Amino acid sequence: MATTTLWEEIVDALQAVNGGPHPGFRAVHAKGTVCRGVFTPTAEARKLSRAAHLQGDAVEATVRFSNASGHPRAQDSDPIAGRGLAVKFHLPDGEATDIVSVPLVVFFARTPEDFLELTRARVPDPETGQPDPERLGAYLAQHPEAGVALQKGFPKLAPTTSFATSDYRALHAFCLVDADGGRHWGRYVWEPEEGPEYLNEEQAAQAGRDYLQAEIRERLAEGIARFTLEFTLANDADPLDDPTAEWEGEHEVVELGELEVIEVVENAETPDTPLVFDPMRLTDGIEPSDDKILAARPKAYSVSIERRGEGAPRQ
Repeated sequence: MATTTLWEEIVDALQAVNGGPHPGFRAVHAKGTVCRGVFTPTAEARKLSRAAHLQGDAVEATVRFSNASGHPRAQDSDPIAGRGLAVKFHLPDGEATDIVSVPLVVFFARTPEDFLELTRARVPDPETGQPDPERLGAYLAQHPEAGVALQKGFPKLAPTTSFATSDYRALHAFCLVDADGGRHWGRYVWEPEEGPEYLNEEQAAQAGRDYLQAEIRERLAEGIARFTLEFTLANDADPLDDPTAEWEGEHEVVELGELEVIEVVENAETPDTPLVFDPMRLTDGIEPSDDKILAARPKAYSVSIERRGEGAPRQ
């Protein structure tokens, strides 16, 4: 009998949290809108990294805005669901590199094992529709970093007026390597041109299930959504391998470039070509940290992709 891997257990738990499995859909970020964009780097970006998309010339990008839930019919205004922004930069050599981001300030777990335990504690009881409060409470008591992440992140997860009026963070630390081999550690942040804008209580109560998906289509039919990619440089004392730790105090922030989201792309995926955004899909000039959650993500993604292929792909 085949042994179930940790990555399969994680995807099993994520699907259980979201009432799944939902064949043809991602285990998380199941509902989304794929768009075409253009990324133009700044002169400062080239100084920090020799990566091909940071050398000055604009590059094409594939952008996916999503509801973070694993349920394809999740309510867009549900703060528990949150949002996601994934960007694939298409490089001159035909390869690509990705940034995957969410509004959270920090992540909930330091290791894949902790994340699995937390996810299992979030699985709803069939009778109440809510997680077992004792099990979830026990986890939070043993892992105070998860409670801190919730406290810091919940205001950021509040429903925004648009995908284009939310900020997004990649959560993990990456190293930008310059042409001379100099190394610059930091974290990515996408800042919306219009700044973050949140729905009030009345607007949230009246928002349709798919209001974010509809709004971004309407917005791009009339214009362009813009984001600035910022890189918060690490100070000497900042932990590079702990996604639950917020970097506190003053930090230098460098603008790496501007993303223009131009139009919606229909039928962006086919059964043979699922669209995958992977934060470990890196290119020369960008290196990962020793963050265990970051290292685990491609393995869980592979399980999700395989299961997604069991049904018709969705955006």
